[in-house]
Amino acid sequence: MFCVSPTTCHSSLLVLHTNGIHEVSILYCDCAHIVPPHIQLLHCGMYPASQLVVKTCATFELLNLLHKLALTTKASNYNFYRAIENLTTNTGLNVPKSRYKALFRMTMQWKHLKLLKQGGRAHDPDGVKVTQSGELAVLCPSCPRPGINLPKGWEDAPPEFK
Repeated sequence: MFCVSPTTCHSSLLVLHTNGIHEVSILYCDCAHIVPPHIQLLHCGMYPASQLVVKTCATFELLNLLHKLALTTKASNYNFYRAIENLTTNTGLNVPKSRYKALFRMTMQWKHLKLLKQGGRAHDPDGVKVTQSGELAVLCPSCPRPGINLPKGWEDAPPEFK
């Protein structure tokens, strides 16, 4: 579906993707039922580095890949950014302006959003703001918890079995 009154983005929107860093020209929808530009990018599968003036964004694919690599191989954000920089241009000429800080900020936010999603906070009627410190932590499976991994009547067991 096309917008009848599109508005241009500034000329240097950089998109970080799994195959490199790309300078992209996009048109935002500027219809009567206007949705903010950063929300429009989210609808397209791109995570903006800021909300006010978006100059950099990363695709959901890139953020998922970086998250998986960080969990399995302990790859650092810096090394990953250098790799996608080399995918863009491996000659050392015309290297795009560094967006490492923006990528680092986006990955930290992405990881936090993943924790909120996995913790089931998105469907809380009171919203994410009521999440207390430590609520997203995974409970230790070996720590004793009545009704979960302790048998009924454990309180009445002799002291040598407690």
